[in-house]
Amino acid sequence: HSFAARRAGGSDWGPIPWLHAMGADSGGEVGGRESTRESTLQKVSSGPLPWMVTRGHAMWRDLSWREASGSLGDLGTFLPLLVGLTVESGLDVGTTLITTGVYNLITGMVFDVPMPVQPMKTIAAVALSDASLTMPQIISAGVFVSAVVFFLGATGLIDRFNDFTPKAVVHGMQIGLGVLLCVKAFTMSLFVDSDGGDGDYVIRTFLGADGLLLCACSLVLATVPLVLKIGKQARCDDETDEENADGRELVGDGTGNRGSAAVTGNTEPAGENTETETSASEVTVEEGIDIDATVGEKKDEGVDSSAVRSTREKKTETVTPPPTAFLLVLIGLGVSMTQSGSLTSLKIGPSTPGLIKITPADFVSGIVKAGLPQLPLTTLNSVVAVCALSKDLFPDRPATPKLVATSVGAMNLIGAAIGVMPVCHGAGGLAAHYHFGARRGAATAFLGACKLFFGVLFGGSMLSLLREFPKTVLGVMLGAASVELVKAAVSAFLSGRGKAASRCGNRAGTGDKTNGGLNGDDDDVVPSYQQVSLPPLWREPDSYALLATAVATAASGNTGIGVGIGLLTAAATRFLGSDRVARCGGWRNKNAQAETGAV
Repeated sequence: HSFAARRAGGSDWGPIPWLHAMGADSGGEVGGRESTRESTLQKVSSGPLPWMVTRGHAMWRDLSWREASGSLGDLGTFLPLLVGLTVESGLDVGTTLITTGVYNLITGMVFDVPMPVQPMKTIAAVALSDASLTMPQIISAGVFVSAVVFFLGATGLIDRFNDFTPKAVVHGMQIGLGVLLCVKAFTMSLFVDSDGGDGDYVIRTFLGADGLLLCACSLVLATVPLVLKIGKQARCDDETDEENADGRELVGDGTGNRGSAAVTGNTEPAGENTETETSASEVTVEEGIDIDATVGEKKDEGVDSSAVRSTREKKTETVTPPPTAFLLVLIGLGVSMTQSGSLTSLKIGPSTPGLIKITPADFVSGIVKAGLPQLPLTTLNSVVAVCALSKDLFPDRPATPKLVATSVGAMNLIGAAIGVMPVCHGAGGLAAHYHFGARRGAATAFLGACKLFFGVLFGGSMLSLLREFPKTVLGVMLGAASVELVKAAVSAFLSGRGKAASRCGNRAGTGDKTNGGLNGDDDDVVPSYQQVSLPPLWREPDSYALLATAVATAASGNTGIGVGIGLLTAAATRFLGSDRVARCGGWRNKNAQAETGAV
């Protein structure tokens, strides 16, 4: 069938069920990109692996300097833990690079978002702080966590858990994790452990290969994307003011629903609703613009959307930021190569993986010491939080909890036998990739190709070069990721309030006056979006759940504790009846109620 027929008919895409979602996603793109996808699908003959050819072509087309730079954004977390586990626990760098590179390639094929592959942080932290934890015990902890998460994903129980967890608690956990990452980045960038791991930190010198001067230069370079976003926001605000001065304004559609836009004298019918990917993701999250509330369901309502579309297209015009993460990594590699012994110890050829022998005693010890503490973090951050963040950043193609949980479990169960570092996905890594420019699965695949290249070329001898990588550069990259994670969580929370208010306003605008609503047939009725007034944040129960989760997560350093306190807070506020202030009636503008006679 043709691409359009498959998309319209909802037919299966063969042995890989999630490819249907990928094909449906590409239908939202316009112009040459959609025609390219369609022609590619038509050329691929039926067979067991047509999806690999299709995805490979799509990733090659999406690959750019921006995607390549964004793929390196998560190295601030990956490299320190990789080097630490290699030095302290005997992890093989070459085997881990090759295997995680394959993980990245498969992840880029399955998820059309920059889904990260990063170490399980709690297991790594326990291994670095407890010298008695051996490599078989580390692998046992990863196998235990992966088996549990894989079971939750395969049975679909993770979806129920995801639906049960309030969004405010998830966003609060993201904010708490962002704060923890920010503290870690601050310590890594400005201080050095003078006692070799005993926790006695002193401030770095100003000059030197890994001094404060390099930290300052890296910070300036890492803030370039943020400066460009702020400038774009200012330009959008100026354009909006000019349009309002010219008489352009949002109007209702005659039924009290907010959702159309008109320019004086423009009565042409609306065209087909074809929105670009940039409009759906970058504008909604980065600028806080509610596209659904602004444009509405045009294909159902048949309202004029040309004016809103022109405004949105202006606001989505962006200046392509420089590949800051790519430049930072090049600077870091340049500095590390100047250190003595970093290049002379390099050897050509991959490492020979060895089998890990796990005894029952190792298995039990690994579960107790590191597996149980890691399980809440993997379930909450690596599945629930990363899916929520992907939905906020890429609402047209979010990752599903079931598929993410299955992916985490399968990766570690496959690589455990040869001693691969336990890995997972994570919200912090996704925020890091996004901050530095990654938007597609091509970024994840590019990072995987780089890992494979260096793992096959140098193997375990890469440790000497990676050990000298400046911590100041890694700290700055980690700090940028933490800011992006907190910003995305706050924006998603505030956007959710606006959407809820819009829905309540729409319901209020279509009711009957005798029932306490507004008469949609009355020409004098003010559009409902003008009548919606949000209550202050301190009167909303979700605000307390978010704050409790964020503070508990940041203070305890444990996502399980933070989410537990957040769930108790959410339940308590609703049990006490404080959620009455968030009902639709509380969001109506009092002046509008007085004018329309609403109670």
